[in-house]
Amino acid sequence: QVDTGAGGRTAFDDAGHIFISVGMRDAYGPQDMTNPSGKIHRINLDGSVPADNPFVVASQNASDIPYTQQTIWTYGHRSPQGLEWNYNQGNAWNAEMGPRGGDEINELIAGRNYGWPYFSLGLEYSGGHVERHKPKNVEFDVESIEQTLVDITPSPAISSFAFYNGDQFPKWKDNMLLGSLKGSSLFRLVFDGKKLVHRETLFKDLARIRDVEIGYDGFVYLLLENKTDSQIVRLVPAL
Repeated sequence: QVDTGAGGRTAFDDAGHIFISVGMRDAYGPQDMTNPSGKIHRINLDGSVPADNPFVVASQNASDIPYTQQTIWTYGHRSPQGLEWNYNQGNAWNAEMGPRGGDEINELIAGRNYGWPYFSLGLEYSGGHVERHKPKNVEFDVESIEQTLVDITPSPAISSFAFYNGDQFPKWKDNMLLGSLKGSSLFRLVFDGKKLVHRETLFKDLARIRDVEIGYDGFVYLLLENKTDSQIVRLVPAL
């Protein structure tokens, strides 16, 4: 069961795997390895577990651990609203909503901990530090956290994204097109490898952008979420 309010996405790589994001269901799930929530999972197309998944490799006997633990690729996620395979770089990325600030764009590195709810560059909605969730008997080294590639504060509540791979917008090749919910904006992000070198707002105050997709025709399609009349729109180059 996936809490779609906290993020639930799928993405396919180029080697026969499916990545599945499961948003957090409670404050402690993302750090609990027996709990599938707050994780990115990776399985084969037939539902079996890849032999090179990080917690399968780390286990002396993988059959002794639950299926939902064998499938874990990364953990410590809060609300992974976007999930995509970067075909140019050959790796998985996610976009994740923080609390009060701390929206994140991450490269998803096998076996790594992304910190929630013990660490975040954002604050709780009350203004306090998120580490209040950390049990007193838990040893937690911030240096062990995989830090985000991009921190977006103040938070526009980032959502879905896509890496542009079409021909209709040639200047956007390999750029990330990132939607937002609260911000009602579409952003274009340019990376040099994994370093952000440029970010611009393509438009704002449109609607909550729930999904961003690139069509086979090279146009950009957006799922706009409104209270009364949600719709899919297509972006085309200006003449």
